[in-house]
Amino acid sequence: MVRFIILVLLIAIGVWGWQNFNPEHFTKENIEAQIKKEKTINAVQQGREQRRLEAEKVMDQF
Repeated sequence: MVRFIILVLLIAIGVWGWQNFNPEHFTKENIEAQIKKEKTINAVQQGREQRRLEAEKVMDQF
C-alpha cells in the first residue's frame, strides 16, 4: 500500500512538472533578461539600504 501511494505521488509530481515545464524559459535571451532583472532589483535594494543607513546615521547624530 505504501509503495502504491509513493507511486501515485511520483506520477502526480511528474505530471505537474511536465505541465509546468516551458522550454522557452531556457533560451539565451530569456536567461539574459532574467539576470539583468535580478541585477536591477539588487541595485535598487542596495540603494534603499544605503539611504536607510544614511538616514539612521543622521538620526543618531541628533
